[in-house]
Amino acid sequence: MRKNLFRQIRSCIEHRERFAVATVIFRSGSGPREPGATMLIRTGGETVGTIGGGVLEAKVLKMAEDVMMKSRPACRTFFLTDQQASIGGMICGGQVEILVDYVDGNDPSWLKIIEQALTKHETGQPCWLVRSIRNSETGDKGGVAASEETIWVKTGLGFMDEDHLDPGTLDSSCLDVNVPKTGRRRAETVLIPCGNIRYVVQPAGVPRKVFIFGAGHVAKELAPLCNFIGLSTVIVDDRPEFASAARFPTADEILIPESFRNCLKITDINENSSVVIVTRGHENDRTVLAQALRTKADYIGMIGSRTKRDTIYRTLLEEGFSTEDLSRVHCPIGLDIGAQTPAEIAVSIVAELIAVGSGKTKNES
Repeated sequence: MRKNLFRQIRSCIEHRERFAVATVIFRSGSGPREPGATMLIRTGGETVGTIGGGVLEAKVLKMAEDVMMKSRPACRTFFLTDQQASIGGMICGGQVEILVDYVDGNDPSWLKIIEQALTKHETGQPCWLVRSIRNSETGDKGGVAASEETIWVKTGLGFMDEDHLDPGTLDSSCLDVNVPKTGRRRAETVLIPCGNIRYVVQPAGVPRKVFIFGAGHVAKELAPLCNFIGLSTVIVDDRPEFASAARFPTADEILIPESFRNCLKITDINENSSVVIVTRGHENDRTVLAQALRTKADYIGMIGSRTKRDTIYRTLLEEGFSTEDLSRVHCPIGLDIGAQTPAEIAVSIVAELIAVGSGKTKNES
């Protein structure tokens, strides 16, 4: 969920407005937006954010009217036909489940959670919203309808960071702190069944940050691609003529150390960070890699052949690093798609970042 959306929700609550929040909580097959996509809907029909536009969004807006009229949250599964999917640019149809939550601006519980999320945004720390969903009608079907029908539900909202879970108004009948933690992923929203309750764990912190060490040809192609898929991008290079805003207009930050030695001291790399090493030489790559291995970065990738990798690994083993340390490194970097040009290599790196972030691939370098 984006920072601007949090601010808009906070503003609505501060003005005691009634509104709805629509969230994609499940997708199967093709769908216009991924789980976690969120849209704020105000009583006059004004919206902030999107869950995909088109026919689907029009239906959800009508559903939100009912939710606000009855002051009750609801879930609905939408089945997209091939024709509807083709309008949205998809190859074939699929199904998506949308939760439309009702929020009363006079209820302080939402404001407390949103304030915590905004605080984490400001400090650059990962965090998650946690929703509980319980069907409020007897004889229900576990929250997923067999056709496009609205299922009225009872919801709760909590907040989780890396250290604790604030249960807020979560349904506690099936709540175990380990339940949301087991499904917690920084890159995607997770739907977890637990008895007759379902929990939605939605990343709400700052975007995953990618530190690109090197400002050469590959970095120049890689930075805008990272920005395009919603990653925060930091360029690090000791050459001011290369590490410039003119060369990297989409970068969120540009850092220029005196050299690559101890260059990570000027960064804030944590477990919500990825490290891409594409400097101008083997020695610089090795120097950056040795420093990166001492961080909690969730991804470390280094450009180069297997021969180069093995040479660098030997020197690092001699310096005291373990084979377990080196198993964290993706080298050669990127998914194997036969990439040759800097632009193609950049595509392969972004593909690997997406795959690792969603838990779809393991490092087999």
